[in-house]
Amino acid sequence: MSRPYRFALIGCGFFAQNHLHAWAQMPDVELVATCDIDADSAQQAAQTFGGRAYTDAAELFANEELDFVDIATTPPTHRMMVELAAQHGVAAICQKPLAWDMNDAKAMVEAMAEKGLPFMVHENFRFQYPMRKVKEVLDSGAIGRPFFGRISFRTAHDVYSAQPWCMDAERMIIADVSVHQFDLTRFFLGEPERLFTDAIRVNPKIKGEDVATIVLHLPGATCIVDTSYESKSDHNTYPQTFVTIEGTEGTVTLGPDYHLQVVSPEGVREERLAIPDHSWTSEPWNCIQDSVVNVQRHWVDCLTSGATPETNGADTLRVLDLTLGAYQSLETGQPYRAGSML
Repeated sequence: MSRPYRFALIGCGFFAQNHLHAWAQMPDVELVATCDIDADSAQQAAQTFGGRAYTDAAELFANEELDFVDIATTPPTHRMMVELAAQHGVAAICQKPLAWDMNDAKAMVEAMAEKGLPFMVHENFRFQYPMRKVKEVLDSGAIGRPFFGRISFRTAHDVYSAQPWCMDAERMIIADVSVHQFDLTRFFLGEPERLFTDAIRVNPKIKGEDVATIVLHLPGATCIVDTSYESKSDHNTYPQTFVTIEGTEGTVTLGPDYHLQVVSPEGVREERLAIPDHSWTSEPWNCIQDSVVNVQRHWVDCLTSGATPETNGADTLRVLDLTLGAYQSLETGQPYRAGSML
């Protein structure tokens, strides 16, 4: 475009601050409005990053000329926001999880598709720099055909102070973290055929599950996704994700502190990955903060080229299917056949 893409941010809470900082460093976008039901949050974001502040999304869409909207609200509001965007002919990028209900998610995808509008879900784990490096190893063929994976996120970090919703959510860590690991499973190994879930609640002060293990079966491969908010270790590795992928010719491992090891017929290669720096990022959050930059850059690149985003709405229905299927497996004690809700 001859001018920057005009956009609005809806939802100015905890994680949205990363969105705002990342957008601010991109010269090809212009923030023209912020929106939050908390007037102070919307106003503060507007004062810091630009644009006009709103407390009502319908009013925002009625008053502003937008190329896209970034939706960073909670999942129960996503359908309303996406359908508002579709009604006004505005492309949308929406935070994960897309919805708690498959019918809502499908309605969002259909609303955007009917208008021919680009639609992406902000699924940032696959856009983390270390995950892209693991994917490079797999795509190079260095370890042969992958047949086993383990994707692990285990910490005792206090997630509840910044995200108090986690205390009261009846569906918690699978919806909060395992959803990302399901997408990484697909990114690294392909589409799962079925899964089985076991999960428990360790912290008596919360309502939902805080430890979960899911076994996913894929054509010719198995992947274990394990997630915990109650695992104490010698030092805090939050918010790192660990990956092991075994193949017919070797193994790639992403360990603590972004230590990458590749075992292949050529020998053993080891590297401590350096996360790209930005003026506003800080440890230990820098890997996720950098991934927000990568997600948003991918979105803008797709708007410019007309390409379909990696984590487009239709593709993300498969991630939601696995997430809801994990809870169905937990409730029934039986395996879930992937795709049953699609």
